[in-house]
Amino acid sequence: MRSTILAVAFSGLLAGAALADEVAEAIEAGRKAYADGELAKAKEALGLAAQLIGQKHAEAYGKLLPPPLTGWTADEIEITAVGSAAYGASSALRRYENKAGDQIEVQISSDSAVIAQFATMMATREVAGAMGKIVTIGNERALQSVDGDLHMTVGSKFIIAVQGSASVSDKFAYARAIDIAALSKL
Repeated sequence: MRSTILAVAFSGLLAGAALADEVAEAIEAGRKAYADGELAKAKEALGLAAQLIGQKHAEAYGKLLPPPLTGWTADEIEITAVGSAAYGASSALRRYENKAGDQIEVQISSDSAVIAQFATMMATREVAGAMGKIVTIGNERALQSVDGDLHMTVGSKFIIAVQGSASVSDKFAYARAIDIAALSKL
């Protein structure tokens, strides 16, 4: 049993090291292609490096998605990193379900131009009020839609969406279970 645990832990370390090596390899391939005047290859390699870094970033904040609350089950966390450094987006998503079949989806996204725009709209009380009901979750302002879905920004780096068929109180419970302080430090 102990050797199995050690093997799993070691393989996890190797996977993290492999991703770091993939990033370094992509950056080096981009540097070399640039030095050789192969601009298309350099752009492609550096785009891959940016995507891999976005994936690693999403894995870090994916760990801040809450565990299932009492009476709920959760799927595995889904990590996505798409696009380029300028127009890319990274996200971590987790779906939850209770015995009654109610569902909630919590998603944290970063690295998207939409986040800065949404943060600007949220900072303008009149605009945010026209989009939905302004509520607070901890110290953060959030936008609650008519169906009770919640959207909030953390600084201008992250947007959190809590949505689904569950009750508004359940959506608030999941929103409050996210460690916003830890997220804002990433």
